[in-house]
Amino acid sequence: MRSRGTASYVAIAAVLAGAGIAAAPAAAAPALPRYTYIDLGVLGKPTTGESPQAMAAGLNNTRTVVGDSTIAGIYGFHGFVWRDGARTDVGTILASPYAASGATAVNDQGVVVGATSVTATDPGHAFRYAGGVLTDLGTGAGPGSGSSALDVNDSGTIVGRRITQQGAPDDGAVWRDGKVTVLGSLGGSAGPWGTNSVANAVNNIGQVVGQAAAPDGSPHAFLWPGSGALRDLGTLGGVGNGTYATDINDLGHVVGASGTRTEQIHATLWRDGAIRDLGTLGGTYSEARALNESGQVVGSSRTTGDADYHAFLWQSGRMVDLNQRVPALPAGVTLVYAAAINDHGAIAGYACPYTCSAGGDFARRAFLLVPTP
Repeated sequence: MRSRGTASYVAIAAVLAGAGIAAAPAAAAPALPRYTYIDLGVLGKPTTGESPQAMAAGLNNTRTVVGDSTIAGIYGFHGFVWRDGARTDVGTILASPYAASGATAVNDQGVVVGATSVTATDPGHAFRYAGGVLTDLGTGAGPGSGSSALDVNDSGTIVGRRITQQGAPDDGAVWRDGKVTVLGSLGGSAGPWGTNSVANAVNNIGQVVGQAAAPDGSPHAFLWPGSGALRDLGTLGGVGNGTYATDINDLGHVVGASGTRTEQIHATLWRDGAIRDLGTLGGTYSEARALNESGQVVGSSRTTGDADYHAFLWQSGRMVDLNQRVPALPAGVTLVYAAAINDHGAIAGYACPYTCSAGGDFARRAFLLVPTP
């Protein structure tokens, strides 16, 4: 319907022009939003001296946020769910104070996915969390096998990665209708301890995106339509750095990052068969992490001189620093990474309470940005 609407407008404009009547000017690009900043807090403060911290990874259309946070007691992380100011600890499958978990995505039904410790020695298992119940999605059959879930759509299809046994390469995995589909690669072979593929996101159509080993061994962004072979999405022209896809909306638009001809890595948009470089905030690196149905894109970029990482919003052909769009941002807080954006324009990610020149790895704070009227 979107294409038919555009074609109809062009046809009407041509008729009006032929009749000597000027067509209405094109609509102006929507104004850049401003936001209210919400610190999502932590599950608990470690008693071992480390700073409490949290990172948001996923967000749905009801403003439910998921991620991982320090817990009270020994230094460790558990997945959390934040909704209307309340935090819930997802917990772990392994009953141990040393067990860990992390939540990566939540759908509009409130189903949460991620990874959790299951035994004291395994690399973690993918989980599904719903109604307060944590369900192990399993792994490969070999010793040392592991898995992690990275996204879930509204019909419950889950995507991520799976290792069949210790030392084996990772493979992209899709959990659907009680079955697991392993995605393989784009013709390359990662070898021991490498990565054949990772499935990062799935839309409500069932299309899956991620990265997979190409014949030259470099990772390339792929799209899997739900059956058959992976499709290579191509690159911005960089050699060796490869590409990866991080999200896909229901229109089939894909975002991620790609190496460039100037040996930089830039946020990238794949749309309607074309590849677009979204640029940076002045530095040599940027990554697009998520997009919504309106085409707003969020992620993180190095600033001028590669001095820092800042969260960004890309809208209507322009990348802007989100730190400049929050009038009441607390003093000393830097928005470092925007991980998710919903269809109402709310954004989740993490911030640092000081300049994050080290990549924002210390005392991170999960945040939610809500557009102001």
